[in-house]
Amino acid sequence: MSHEDFLGSRRFPGLDGLRALAATMVIFFHFGGPKWTWLSGWVGVYIFFVLSGFLITTLLLREQDRTGRISLSNFYLRRVFRILPPYLVILGGIIAFVLLRGEFEERGFPRALKYYLTFLNEFFPSTSDHSADNFFSGSWTLGIEEKFYLVWPFLLVAIGIGAARRKFLLITAAMVALLALVPVTSGWELGDSKVAIYHSSIHYFILAAGCLLAILLHYRRGYALLRPLTHPLAAIPIVGAFALLHVNLDSLFNGGRQNLLLLVAYAVLTMLLLIVLVSPGPLRWLLGTAPMRFVGERSYSLYLLQGPVHFVVVQAVPGLAQNKTTSAVTVFLVGLAIADLIHRWVEKPLIDVGKRLIARKEARREARRLAETRVEPAPVTASVS
Repeated sequence: MSHEDFLGSRRFPGLDGLRALAATMVIFFHFGGPKWTWLSGWVGVYIFFVLSGFLITTLLLREQDRTGRISLSNFYLRRVFRILPPYLVILGGIIAFVLLRGEFEERGFPRALKYYLTFLNEFFPSTSDHSADNFFSGSWTLGIEEKFYLVWPFLLVAIGIGAARRKFLLITAAMVALLALVPVTSGWELGDSKVAIYHSSIHYFILAAGCLLAILLHYRRGYALLRPLTHPLAAIPIVGAFALLHVNLDSLFNGGRQNLLLLVAYAVLTMLLLIVLVSPGPLRWLLGTAPMRFVGERSYSLYLLQGPVHFVVVQAVPGLAQNKTTSAVTVFLVGLAIADLIHRWVEKPLIDVGKRLIARKEARREARRLAETRVEPAPVTASVS
């Protein structure tokens, strides 16, 4: 694939399919029982992290090339109208549900809400007594991503227009610093700690890995280094290596020392997998099919819904309380149906509202620019004889 073809791609449908796989793996990890431990589904969240870093950075760099600037206000408007509506609808639905059941305090919401409403989600587990599931603990990943959204665009703006070399040095320096912080934030070996990983800087390193890939692919010299990996035959060793690590990651992680190093390797292989999925080939076609894109476009809500949906499913069919394949499939299908409603009635309409606000804002900005640059005609004076 040529660099021009990559820059001309307005959408990467294969990445929607990867989102679908990641969300499905997380659900089967949580509710599928021991038969699905080989799937290492818990690392699906790290696929989301690499994807977020890559897509956000790609969009910002393309905006900078197209307009000569990065509008932070436009970026945050897009994020607010993309992230908050499904998040608040699902959280509000859970709160209403536990209030009706008289379980608001029992499930720790008086303590939890200050974390959930300020996107400090990842800090809640270390303050919780874990006495009861509040159905929203999976939202810890949103706390990580929101902090990434707060910092990374500002750094790109500070680096300035163009400056490919400076952007590359910035992200590599950030990744080195984040790795250096791992011993302080969590330690390389988690041991028996149930909460240490939530605070680890390794998550930001994985997000930064996606940013690094976006920078390399966006600029011609970086793309030239990676272009051989866009050939369809390159997908064979990349997908093979990724799959081999992925299906063995759970056993390796639980049985080895320095286990967070495995997440570094996983982030690198996910970067390579993304190159395969944005390039022409069978895997991009497969993950870009309509069913995969359908699930991928609803994966955000599906991920957040898994906890409350599982509880309701078990209440309706007590036999599904034991984690097994039937339980995971049921949670997936019910969750997907609700996620589809949220996607149609909440997510897409609010995204469109954000787009209209940005369009009006940019129209006013362009009008002001034209008014400031308009040359006023010189005054006409009458000659006096």
